[in-house]
Amino acid sequence: MDLNELKKQQLELSKKLKLQDKIDIKNIRTVAGIDTTFLNPYKEPTLALSSIVVLDLTDFSVKEVVYGQKMIDIPYIPTFLAFRELPSIMEAYKNLKSKVDVFILDGQGILHPRKMGIASHFGVLTDTVTVGCGKTHLYGEYKHPENKPMSYSYVYADGEVRGYALRVKKNTNPIFISPGNNISLESSLYVIIKTVKDYKLPEPVRLAHNYLSEYRKRILQEVKDG
Repeated sequence: MDLNELKKQQLELSKKLKLQDKIDIKNIRTVAGIDTTFLNPYKEPTLALSSIVVLDLTDFSVKEVVYGQKMIDIPYIPTFLAFRELPSIMEAYKNLKSKVDVFILDGQGILHPRKMGIASHFGVLTDTVTVGCGKTHLYGEYKHPENKPMSYSYVYADGEVRGYALRVKKNTNPIFISPGNNISLESSLYVIIKTVKDYKLPEPVRLAHNYLSEYRKRILQEVKDG
């Protein structure tokens, strides 16, 4: 891989970012969570597996679940996650029938050195409304939020606010929220708070992970059975 070439691609894509609300965020109804895993994460090439789970926020019911898979030979390199995971995510996206108001990706949005985390990358390619929800800190500086549910602090990077550290539950580490594309900073936080239910992660992302785990087990069994 030529990382300098990948950086150039990210910088070109970042010029297409739209960080204003494309839709009325207060009236969103369908939110999709996206997650990716690998048949063998310690091997290249390996089969990447992705799931998209669409929820109806009126009752948190599952409207649709789709999967995608793609052989990839790109290792995990921090700040280049999209090049490893997007091929299978795009395969899942092709299978999607539902109209989705907002996509939440397990990863960063503009909380990224080139403002092109996987949520921003996917959002620009598809011109959809996307939010990044990272489980770990990647970029920027922040103070830990108060130790109480739904407390948050700003994450600063390159002289500006890029996102939030959100402590969903007491005595848990924060998650990191940032706009992906077609959404404002404030609205990205609103979407995450609105979609959190009983767990640390937003419900669409949590369910995408759970469905994907079962899907991976089925694929592994198929491989084992020949």
